[in-house]
This record gives sequence, C-alpha cells and structure tokens, in this order.
Amino acid sequence: MADDTIGKDRLRRLARLDSRKVREELGLQLLAGPRLVAEALRGGRVSELFLREGAAEEWRARAGDVPIHELAPEDLARLAQVKTPQEVVAVGPLPTWASPEALFQRHDRVLVLDSVQDPGNVGAVARTALGLGVGGLLVLPGTADVTAPKVLRASAGALLRLDLAAAPELPVNDHTLVLPVVHGGADVREISAPQRFALVLGNEASGTSIDRAGALRVTIPMTGEVESLNVAAACAVILGRWL
Repeated sequence: MADDTIGKDRLRRLARLDSRKVREELGLQLLAGPRLVAEALRGGRVSELFLREGAAEEWRARAGDVPIHELAPEDLARLAQVKTPQEVVAVGPLPTWASPEALFQRHDRVLVLDSVQDPGNVGAVARTALGLGVGGLLVLPGTADVTAPKVLRASAGALLRLDLAAAPELPVNDHTLVLPVVHGGADVREISAPQRFALVLGNEASGTSIDRAGALRVTIPMTGEVESLNVAAACAVILGRWL
C-alpha cells in the first residue's frame, strides 16, 4: 500500500547509496528505472518502492506487499542519482555471494572480471554474458563494484540474475581458462567452445595479469587500422561465436 510518511533524514540517507560504505552499512543497493526495478520485483529483490506522485496505481499490482512511497519529483530525482527523470526507484538487499568453488561447480560457463574498472563496461559485460549463456560471474580485485547504481543500470538487470562470487585471486578449477589477446592467439572464428570454460576479461588499458599453463588464448581478427575492441565488445564477439 502507498505510504508517504518516509522521513527526509532517511531519504537523504538512502540517497547516499552511491557510496559503497553506505551500501554495506545498510545492506541495501539502489535500483533506478522501470526496467531494473521490474526485474528486481520479479526476483523478489525489492524492499521498498519509491514512485513519482500519481504513479502508484500502475505499479501496485507488481509491487505486491512491497511498501510504496510517493515522492515529489525533486526528491525522487535526488534519490535516483541520475539526470534523466525517473518514474520509479527501489532499494533492495545486497546480493548473496556464492563461494568461488560453488560458482565453478554450478556453472559450465563463467565470466571472470580482473580489474575491469569502468562501471559502464562492467554492467555491459554482465548483460552480454547473461544473454549469451554465462551463468556465473567471478569478480577479482580492482573491478568496479557490481552493487553500484551505475553498474546495475548498465547491466539492465543482468546482475540481479547472475550467480556472483568474489575472490582475491582466480581459484584453481577444472574449467578451461580463456584469455583474449590482441595478437598471437587462436582465431576465435576457427575454434569451438570448450565444454567448461572461464572467460577472463582484464583491465581496459593493461589487460589481465592472469597467465596459467594450459590457458586457451584467443584473438579476434581485426581489419583496417583498429587494433582491438573494447572489453564489452570483445566479450560479445567471443561469446556470440560460442553460443
């Protein structure tokens, strides 16, 4: 049911969920925009719903028992932390993290992010991976926080559906390690996907430092004067070939 009694102090506190420290203190993450909020509602990942004044009726059926707060446009914009006006914003619990070992046991296809720092790239890669058959995402140090609002928006809800794990380093596992390299790897057009693999995507500027015996190095052939693709595009090409 609608409830307009949320206090200004609490609203200001929730508006600080762009801070990782605040997210961890409150155990909450911010979800802005109809697509992301709808995905979170379907997955039972919403604690409270914040709507522009007059929009409660169209969201009531989807919200179920989730508390609804109607806000003035300026308050909703402050909470959403985006310049584009939003109709709906939600907060929900932080994800439950799997152990790295469980992640590799459960999924034949795993994506590993090693110091991928750009929030937009992390979100785009997560969306691409989910759409192209990856079920698990392992986050290594230096990667943008996958609970950050910018990352969640860029993922279009994919980060609410992927199995997530974090680790200080890549654990030992029986998946084929796939390392994209600009030159000298196997032509990705000419090889089949390993039965079980972990695709490692590294830092946008310096790549990945992960290098293990038996890794499968793959190269995306380029034409013209373009040497390489950005990390999200490279992910799409490789996984698209192996779908």
